[in-house]
Amino acid sequence: MHIVKKMLREIDRPLRDRFNVNINKADWELFTEPLTDNFGNIDFKKFLSRQQKSIKIIKQILEYHGKERIVRYLAELATIEPKIQDLQPWVRDHVVHAINTFVLGAYILEKIKTPSFRGLRFDYPFAWKLCGPTHDLGYPIEIARNVQNPFVDKFNSFLSDLNSASPKITADIYPENLNKLCGMIDSNDLIQDRINDWALGINLEDYYDWLKTKNRTDHGVISALAQLKLLDAMYQKANPNRDNIDIEMSGFNFNQSNFTQDIITASSAIFIHNIDLTYYGFSNKINFELSPIAFLLYLCDSFQEWDRYSKKKNVFSGNDFNIKCRSSRILLSVPDELEDKVFTALHQRLCGFTVKVNDRVAVN
Repeated sequence: MHIVKKMLREIDRPLRDRFNVNINKADWELFTEPLTDNFGNIDFKKFLSRQQKSIKIIKQILEYHGKERIVRYLAELATIEPKIQDLQPWVRDHVVHAINTFVLGAYILEKIKTPSFRGLRFDYPFAWKLCGPTHDLGYPIEIARNVQNPFVDKFNSFLSDLNSASPKITADIYPENLNKLCGMIDSNDLIQDRINDWALGINLEDYYDWLKTKNRTDHGVISALAQLKLLDAMYQKANPNRDNIDIEMSGFNFNQSNFTQDIITASSAIFIHNIDLTYYGFSNKINFELSPIAFLLYLCDSFQEWDRYSKKKNVFSGNDFNIKCRSSRILLSVPDELEDKVFTALHQRLCGFTVKVNDRVAVN
C-alpha cells in the first residue's frame, strides 16, 4: 500500500479535529498513488497536478491561523521549479514534498508520546503547521545562487590568473535585510537564542562564515528568515505595541507570546533542517526532549523520499516506503538504495527517541 494512503486512513479524524485541516478526500487522491507507472516512467502531467493541488491544500492548512500569505512563496516556487529543471536537471520537487512532509509529521505526532511543550504556547499542531508545509519556501533563492556560482567562480579564477589587485566578486548568502525585523530587531539573534535553548552548539555567525567559504546558500536559512520577517510584519500591523495580550482580528490571535514562543520555535526548526552533514559546527544532536519540533522536521524531511520528481534522479514509489509508530519508537522502511543515506542523516543529527531504518537502530 502507498505510504500516504496508509497514513491518511489512520489520521483522517485527527487531521480535522486536532489540526483543523478539512480537506476533501478527493483532493488527497493524487498523493496516494505512485508518480511512476509499472515501468518506472514518470507521469509529468500528474506531477504538475500534484504541485497545484499542494498549493491549494497548503493554503487551506495555513489560512485557519491567518498565515495564508506565506503560500505566495510556495506558489512562486511551483512556477519556478519546472523551469529550473532545464538549468539544473538534478533538482528535486519541493512543493509536493511539503504536503507529504506535513502529512508524515501529523501522522507521527498522532502516534507517539511527545514531551511537555518546550518553547510553545499552543499544542504541537500549531507549530507543525508553521514549519511542516513551509520549510522549503526559500529554495528558489538557493537554486538561483547555484546557477550564479559557476560565473562567480570562473570570474574569480580569471582574476587570480592575472594576479590582479581587483577585489574578488562575491554573492551574498541571503538577500540584504532579510534578517531585519520591525524595530531593527535581527532575526538571527532570536533564532540563535532558541538554538541555544536546544543546546545544539551552533553559532550562526560561524555557520554563515562557513557557507561563504563554501560559496553556498542554504534554503533552510532563507526559509526561516523569510517566514519570520513576513510573520513579524503581520504581527506588527495587528499588534503595534507587541503586547502579550490576546488581540483577535478576523478570528486570528496576534498575541506577542505566540510570536516569541511558537513562531520563533518553528522558524528555528526550519533554519537548522538543511544544514549540511559536513558542517563541523553542528556539535550536538537534536534532542527529542529538548526540541521535539526540530527533531520532527529533520526526521520527516530526511525520510520523505517517495514520489519526488526529478529529471536526472531516481523517483521512488510510495509503495516501497512504510512507517510504524509505537509510543516510544518509530520504525521506517525505505528502499535498499536509500537505506544508508537515510540512516546516516538520522544517526548523525538526532537523539532522544528510538528510530529504526530497515531494522537498524539509527537514533537512540
